[in-house]
Amino acid sequence: MQRFVLRRLAFMGIAAVSATMVVFGVSRLAGDPLLLYAKPGGYGQRPEQTQALKKKYGLDEPLVVQYFVWMRNLVQGDLGRSLLDDRPVAQVLKERISPTLKLALAAWLMATLVGVPVGVLSALKRGTVWDYMARGFALFGQALPAFWVGMMGIFLFAVKFDLVPSATLPSDAPLRTQISYIILPAVAAGWAPAAGYARLTRSAMLEVLDSEYIKLARSKGVGQWTVVWKHAFRNALIPPLTLSALVLAGFLNGVTVVEVVFAWPGIGRLAMDAVYNNDFPLLTGAVLGFAGIILFVMLLADIAYAYIDPRIRYR
Repeated sequence: MQRFVLRRLAFMGIAAVSATMVVFGVSRLAGDPLLLYAKPGGYGQRPEQTQALKKKYGLDEPLVVQYFVWMRNLVQGDLGRSLLDDRPVAQVLKERISPTLKLALAAWLMATLVGVPVGVLSALKRGTVWDYMARGFALFGQALPAFWVGMMGIFLFAVKFDLVPSATLPSDAPLRTQISYIILPAVAAGWAPAAGYARLTRSAMLEVLDSEYIKLARSKGVGQWTVVWKHAFRNALIPPLTLSALVLAGFLNGVTVVEVVFAWPGIGRLAMDAVYNNDFPLLTGAVLGFAGIILFVMLLADIAYAYIDPRIRYR
């Protein structure tokens, strides 16, 4: 097990370094970020002022030197300063972490706790009305876009029936009040992943339930509960677990559409604003954070694989 984890950590390190190269390189492909302040022939910008700005942001050095300086600062926790409002990027990202975590965990729990049981029920009741209802839920869940689900949720539950609020999350409100604000965005964000869980869990469970060792267990008189949850579900858990890791990483990276619909102060909206404003330090900081989240979550998924299926840890 220790060798398996160390090998995965080594792969994670290589992927992280590659991600920094890609993020830094792509951040320079959109043109000179200094044009946000110094546009040629406009705003009275003089050449000496342009040179001073280049020196301030290290843009007068060769690209390779800029990369290693950026990496040195990155290791020290310095992601640079936002070009638009001249604030530390780390501080800007820190302000958006809490709302993003709250929405991500709520949406992930909603999708997992709804989608996985629906998929198991559909597989166990194959061909019955429960199966058709579960498959219908999966069909509509993947067909309806998140922005439409969000707007319909606002119209029905916030405007028409006044059950939950729809405005942005108040950071200083009590926990109970914050939960009421999270319900609609979490449902809108978790609707499609719940449908994906249902379909994937159903397919995996059907494959396992038709296997020979399940038939043998039933022929030996093993109880239905033990057959389903100890033998079948555990062996069918690898595909939903893979999807679970990707879904959680996606939520932590920010659900941009949902954040826009509900005016949620998350990282997804922050990254979009950075793109519109050509704020490359903020954009590279956000994208690098996204890459780090994905690598970390996938590492946890690999370790979980090894615990669920001992054969994996020897590969």
